[in-house]
Amino acid sequence: MEIRLKNLRRSYGKLHAVEDVSLSIPSNTVYGIIGKSGAGKSTLVRLVSMLEAPDSGEVYYDDKRVDNLSRKELIEERRHIGMIFQTFNLFSSRNAADNIAYPMEICHMDKEHIKKRTEELLALVGLERRGNAPISTLSGGQKQRVAIARALATNPSILFCDEATSALDPQTTRSILALIKEIQKKMNLTVVMITHQMEVVRDACDRVAVLDSGRIVEEGKVSDIFASPHHAVTKDFLSSLTTVRESIIRWSKEGGHYTLRFRGGKTDEPIISAVSSATGAIFNIRAAGVQTVDGEELGVMITDIGPEGEVAESAVRMLEEKGVHVEESGEV
Repeated sequence: MEIRLKNLRRSYGKLHAVEDVSLSIPSNTVYGIIGKSGAGKSTLVRLVSMLEAPDSGEVYYDDKRVDNLSRKELIEERRHIGMIFQTFNLFSSRNAADNIAYPMEICHMDKEHIKKRTEELLALVGLERRGNAPISTLSGGQKQRVAIARALATNPSILFCDEATSALDPQTTRSILALIKEIQKKMNLTVVMITHQMEVVRDACDRVAVLDSGRIVEEGKVSDIFASPHHAVTKDFLSSLTTVRESIIRWSKEGGHYTLRFRGGKTDEPIISAVSSATGAIFNIRAAGVQTVDGEELGVMITDIGPEGEVAESAVRMLEEKGVHVEESGEV
């Protein structure tokens, strides 16, 4: 199901939480919305998921407008969406299976159907033998798997994930993201991931929108954003990405006036040598590494370029001509 937002606005007093947001989220994809604390992510997901009405603007699911529905229509439409939260929001008084069954119970589904569907979902999230387990006995990752299964209980067309991995350790985060991607493909879901973690975007999403002060400042394919970020907020996210630090080897704590980003086959080309030979520029490489984003290799290099002046400027121009994205004063 495609989601379209037109000029959404939502304010709380003098705080403009969402300011004129227009966005198209393709169907059958994993779409990331990333922003720092206070950027408006939580407000935006509440508007898109119909938990809150905008002050102005429109929300469409396919060609149907959903922000102005009556209460009865709203309840019916919400059955087509599932939600996963950072805090799991599970009932401690119910075991794993009963938590999954709850949405089907309130929809008054047949008991046999509920039992069969619950067993299917436990298997889908890898908890076949944990249906009777009390919630208190489950790990964080297992609790999130139960929450995912519960969100899928009524066969939604859209799955919202609001900071779904923020409370998990890195290894568990990777397994949960892999599970969500697998489920998305099996069920042809539109998945919207709200996050402040760039590694979540890198490992799970097909496209991403960067939110800052309630506005979309950058949007596109994840590989394009990683290879050639334009907005300062996006560059800041990439510079502080924990897993990028782990994949980059830094042998000098000082310096690094330029950040070079190489894409695809260019990670294997002797571009630095060619530029140095042609321009006479001297590269003092401070750090470098390669990571994989959406199946594509992206290289990052932190370097100083000398001598200063025309030689350095000529080297930068030649790098860009060869398809290298160059940022000044960047540091990973």
